[in-house]
Amino acid sequence: MKTSINTIVGLSAIACLTTTTTAFTPTIAFTPTTNPTTTTTTQRNMFGGTGKGLAIDDGMDEEKTAQDTQIAAAMGMSLEEYQLGMQARMKMEQDISDIRASGGDPAKGVTVERDGNSPPKHLIVTVTDVGKALGKVALEKELVSALAGATEASKKGREDAQKGMMQYIAEQMKGM
Repeated sequence: MKTSINTIVGLSAIACLTTTTTAFTPTIAFTPTTNPTTTTTTQRNMFGGTGKGLAIDDGMDEEKTAQDTQIAAAMGMSLEEYQLGMQARMKMEQDISDIRASGGDPAKGVTVERDGNSPPKHLIVTVTDVGKALGKVALEKELVSALAGATEASKKGREDAQKGMMQYIAEQMKGM
């Protein structure tokens, strides 16, 4: 039986067209709510959005301890090191959320306050009558400058929080 290239290409195309793929198909349809009284919060977490850090293990839940031990072993760590890492992560997340970085010039009527998260969870933009009197172009320029200043200050705060986390880990490791 002689098979031509056209037959092979045609059959391959048919096979590809009839095969259904669901790799990029969402499993749940998103339907936005239109109720203006509905408030939603978005939780942003480090390490791929895995959620809040693990609670400190008090040894009471044997199943959880076994699961944490497996995770720690998979990462090449002891259970204590893994728990220390999770504690340090939770502490750093809180430190970053507690940052209040400011930018702008109150004399020009434009100030920005934000936390250390990126994008920020806490963001307050204040434009006074003095700022409004600047005009559209000057106000836009001052807003951009204020946002940039607050963003730079929050970056510095995040860096300090990361250094603090590393110091915390180093201090805790001395006791292990």
